[in-house]
Formats: sequence, C-alpha cells, structure tokens
Amino acid sequence: MFNLQSGILRQRFPAPLNPSQAKKLKLQSASAEAPATTPRFGPGEGKHRKAVTGLMIDPLNRTVISCGLDGKIKFWDFHTGRLKDEIDWSPMAIAITAAQYYKSSDLVALSCDDLAIRIIDTETKKLVRELWGCGGQIVDFCFSNDGRWIIAASMDSVIRVWDLPTSHLINAFRVESPCTALAFSETGEYLATAHADGVGINLWNNRTLFTHVPTRMIKDDEIIEATLPTTSGEGGQALLEAAFEGSEDDESENDENLQTEDTPASIDAISKDLLSLS
Repeated sequence: MFNLQSGILRQRFPAPLNPSQAKKLKLQSASAEAPATTPRFGPGEGKHRKAVTGLMIDPLNRTVISCGLDGKIKFWDFHTGRLKDEIDWSPMAIAITAAQYYKSSDLVALSCDDLAIRIIDTETKKLVRELWGCGGQIVDFCFSNDGRWIIAASMDSVIRVWDLPTSHLINAFRVESPCTALAFSETGEYLATAHADGVGINLWNNRTLFTHVPTRMIKDDEIIEATLPTTSGEGGQALLEAAFEGSEDDESENDENLQTEDTPASIDAISKDLLSLS
C-alpha cells in the first residue's frame, strides 16, 4: 500500500516480520510449548499463492479485502497488515477472477471461473447468494445504484440482470457482439456498455423507470435479441448519412425547379398569333 501523494510505501499485506518478531517466532517453533492463546494467523502469514484479482477497502479504513486465483478471500488489518480472517474456496477448485464491493450494504460480489457470481457479507464472512446462468466467461459485472441488482456481461454476448433479494434472473438480452465492459449510472437511469467490435459507448435506459418489471425467474427462451443503439437511436440511421442523403435530395429538387423556370419554351409551343421579326 502506497501513499498517493508522496508515493512512499506504507504497508504490505502480509506485513514483513521485524527482527524481534522473527526471533520470537523462531523460539516458539523450536520450543515444544505452545502459547496459551495461539492466533489463527501469525505475523507474516497468509499471502496469496496465486495472482491477486481483486482489492477492496472498507469505508472506515479498517479492513483490506483481497481475492485471487487461489480461491481465497482474505481480510487484512488496514494498519498492521496482519491477516484477520479468510474464506477458502480452494477445496471446491474455484478460482476468483474479479470482485466488486457495494459499501452501503457491505456486500462483495465475486465472479468465478465456474461461471457463477457469488455474494458474501463482509461482516459475517458468509456466502449469502449464488447467481447462475452465464453461458460463457464473465467479462464484467457491477451492482446497480441501489445495490438491488447485479448486472453481468459474458462471452456468450448476453447481458443479464439478477435481483439480489430473490436471486432470480429477471432480465437478459443478447447483443450482436460481446460486451467488454459495463457500468450503471449513480442515478439509476442508464446502463453504459462497450463492445468488442466498436470504439463507442452504448447507453441503455432503465426500463423500471417507465413500467413495472416483475421479479420472477426468466427462462433461456425468454432472452430477447437487442440491436445496438446508433447515433440516432436504436435501429435508426446514422445522422451523417441521413444528412448527406437529405442534401442530395434538396439539390436535385432545386435543379429541377431551376430547369423548369429558366428553360425557354420550344418553337412549337409559341402561339401562331404572336408577331415576330424572324
């Protein structure tokens, strides 16, 4: 852990042993007698054995939460760098690929390589929800602004929405290309997505602002096909193309009008009664 302004290293997790701690630990290991109250994790113990894939800090700066491909979620003391507790999913052969923290409810969402999203309560250190349904690797996911939903994008080109109180998959739609990143607005009005075949950001309206959305579990055959929005709206024509087509139509109409008004009449169309000098 570094100070953001000075760049000075402030803490490591786990914190390295100082000489006195190392000497004490060596004496304890050499002695047959164990201390009356042995802590679960000693100084300098508990580091991840594989790559760390998520880091979070609680709002009060008391606990640092980390997770990794070794299937472990670790809770570190912010000030001492000592491991306080951990959740071990390694016996189930689960690797954790990413994490999101919703601070208002102390919930952490973890995406796993078995295509599930698991929710843990950081206060009780218990698993509270398991969300299934993704048909491909989970690319990105987030909480809604009120913490009621989990929105996830996977490599099967489907964006899914789960209701946390019921654990139901309440909405899902398939897009033309896989979503690579997504974010939910703080006001709850929009979902922003980025996709593999474009460099733009797509905005989707929150349907619950306009109509009632039931929390019943939907089936796979209820996943809708959605067209990615364009600059003129969903399924519309690009504004630049429409503007150029409109200008071409206007120019052709003007040319026809000028031709009609300025072109002189033919000789046959002139009245015989008209006196001319020819």
